[in-house]
Order: sequence, then C-alpha cells, then structure tokens
Amino acid sequence: MNHPLLVLDHVQKAYAAPDGGAPVTVLTDACLQLAAGEAVAIIGPSGSGKSTLLNILGALDLPSAGRALIAGRDLATLGENELAALRNRELGFIFQQHHLLPQCTVWENVLVPTLTAPRELRTPAALARAERLLARVGLQARLAHRPGQLSGGECQRVAVVRALVNQPRLLLADEPTGSLDHANAQGLGQLLLELNREEGVALVLVTHSRELAARLPRVLELRDGALHGVLE
Repeated sequence: MNHPLLVLDHVQKAYAAPDGGAPVTVLTDACLQLAAGEAVAIIGPSGSGKSTLLNILGALDLPSAGRALIAGRDLATLGENELAALRNRELGFIFQQHHLLPQCTVWENVLVPTLTAPRELRTPAALARAERLLARVGLQARLAHRPGQLSGGECQRVAVVRALVNQPRLLLADEPTGSLDHANAQGLGQLLLELNREEGVALVLVTHSRELAARLPRVLELRDGALHGVLE
C-alpha cells in the first residue's frame, strides 16, 4: 500500500508572545494528505497562517503538536542534517520574489541547488535536465543573461527551473504570481500546472488569488487555524 507523500496530522503551531504573555496560536488543527503528483491550492486571508503552514510543509519549522510527515518520515524525528538533506532532495521552493543571485547568470542560478546535492545528482544527466527545463520554459536563449537583464516573468521562470533541477517530489510555491502582472501571472500559473503533470511533482500552491487557485484540481482554505475544503 502506497503511503501519501505528505501528511499533516492534526498539526498545531503556537509561538511565544514577545511580551511574555500567552502564546500566540496560529494553527489549531491542520490536517492534509497529498499523494505523489497531486496538486492543491491553499488560500486564506493575510494573517491566517499560510506562511507558517508552508514553513512546516517545507521542513523549515516543526509543529507544536501533531505530526508532519514527508515520504513517511516524521519531521520531528529528524536531525538538522537530515532535514537539510530532505529539503535538498525531496522539496523545491518558489517564492513571491525570485531571490536569484544578481551577479550570476541564468545558467549559474539554476545550478545553485546542485552545489550541495549528493554526487549522483551532479552528473551530465543533471546538466542535461537543467538545459531541458530551461528550454521547456522558453529561456534557452537567455542562459548567459543575468537577472537584471530579464523581465519579472522570466526571473520567476528561472526560479521555477531552479526549484525543479534536483528532481524534487514536492514543489512548494508561496504566492509565486504575487509580484507579476496579470498576463505573466496567468502564464506562470499555467506553467506550474503543466510541470506538475509533466514532471510528476506534487504541488502545493499558496496564493491569495482565487482565480489562480480555481485552476487547480483541489482547493483548501486556511481558516481559524485549520484547513477546510472549498466548494465552488
């Protein structure tokens, strides 16, 4: 029997108050299962805890209670080195800002994740994958360009390739279209859906855009610290 790729099992998250008062509870009972290759959008108002949820999904933070599992591994049982290896091998991240290195070319930016990857990922096949993905997103003629020579939409496409270069099983996208105009946002949303299918990578897309969320096969809303199904 195949296990889900991602499981949130009654996850709670609270932070200590800066003034020493009562803890601030952000997540109260977040539950989620995601199969390999599945895509889900998560929406919710500002301050609802979307970033906190994504940090837990990305193994950047741990629940205060409940369990978060990726590929059957309980994140709370892993050491720092194991968590770093999991993030590098299993996860890809895309943010609202592309965070490309301005002094590096498109090609160099895309290969940054491979610098800390295991030896088996630093092969001619890995370089061929990077080249194929850049061609897939229409940037094969931009390899020697630096981020300052690209449009916002092109920079985000570079960031998508960078997130996929190590063949992650799970792609986490945090408001990836938030800094783009409508046309580029539409194009990037469509690209993410196509790559979800073509690459077989599971996708969690956190967005404030209900228009973008509606294009995914499953939509959840983070409300009152828990995930709720959205009925269209």
